[in-house]
Amino acid sequence: MGHENTLFREVLQWIPRHEFQAIVNRHDGDKRTRNLKCWGQFVSLLFGQLTGHNALRSMVTALNTQVQFLYHLGVTPIKRSTLSDANEKRSPKILEDVFYKLLNRTQAYAPKHSFRFNGKILAMDATTINLCLSLCPWAGFRHGKGGMKMHTAIDLDGNLPDFMVMTPAKVHDVKVAHGRRFAPGTTLLVDRAYVDFEWLYQLEKQGVFFVTRMKDNGQYKVRRCFSKIQAKGIKADQEIRLTGQLTRKKYPTTLRRVSYRDPETGQRYVFITNRFDLAAKTICDLYKARWEVELFFKTMKGQLQVDKFVGTSVNAVLWQLWTAMIAYLLVSLIRFLNKVKWSVPSTMAALAVALFQKIDIKRLFNPLPRERCVNIGLHRQMLFQF
Repeated sequence: MGHENTLFREVLQWIPRHEFQAIVNRHDGDKRTRNLKCWGQFVSLLFGQLTGHNALRSMVTALNTQVQFLYHLGVTPIKRSTLSDANEKRSPKILEDVFYKLLNRTQAYAPKHSFRFNGKILAMDATTINLCLSLCPWAGFRHGKGGMKMHTAIDLDGNLPDFMVMTPAKVHDVKVAHGRRFAPGTTLLVDRAYVDFEWLYQLEKQGVFFVTRMKDNGQYKVRRCFSKIQAKGIKADQEIRLTGQLTRKKYPTTLRRVSYRDPETGQRYVFITNRFDLAAKTICDLYKARWEVELFFKTMKGQLQVDKFVGTSVNAVLWQLWTAMIAYLLVSLIRFLNKVKWSVPSTMAALAVALFQKIDIKRLFNPLPRERCVNIGLHRQMLFQF
């Protein structure tokens, strides 16, 4: 069989086979395995993520139609039952380790954030992945609902996940935050669900900055007022001390309170932070940048295959979720390397129709405008003209 260097093979080169196998060996992933190795399992699930197949039967059928290319991917034709069994039994820790290996590689090519100060900026939040409770009885958390929760912090350098934690849906967001450690100088952007003053004070002592919204019932005393610029929507810029019976013990030092009214919507926001070195408007812009984590969740749920699962066990669900996160990193890495400003959905649309084409990644992107994918349908016709 002749050598076939497909686009899919080029994408997989960013996950070196020897690194992947070392992780598999560490977790005994291929122990007592005859047919489908962990590499073949991963390639199959990644194919499903990149092409939009969210059922085992369609995924395996579509992959096996490209049998002439499978050898050079390190894969043999796959049976649906074998793939299903592998998803149920093998440890998802394998893909978690692969995710962090690839994350380190992708971060090296990520563009820097646009704020004019040094230090990492992280937008942290969590989202619930819905699961059918009758099929996944282990996933129950409230009112007859099933789900898992995904906790992450999006690094504004490239809008990449800085970490990823999967927990049962009943685990509160701030509980996972308590277990994380952040480098001194990091600025953490969080919503009001994370307002635990004992934890925020721990961040202060560790040299970590935070920007969040103040709760409506917060009790405080103004120590001094800074200058305010009405034209920019800043209504108050103050140094405060908490006066609540419990909050003043949990956070004994001063905070900065910034009140802002959006000139367009008229909506009023009140932020608290331990950063006194930035302009008040920059504090408002920082919290606005927290929206990047919401956009990440929207992209993940809209473009990756995390709404319908190919298995019902904890392992099967986690294998699919970690594969989705690896797919997101690969798409981001391709965007960074090719210096295109397409969105993740546009990039995935182009990849999906060319995955088994004998085409270089640069050729895939060069014929189209670099700002965005204007006509994917026309580009599909171009790709198949050989």
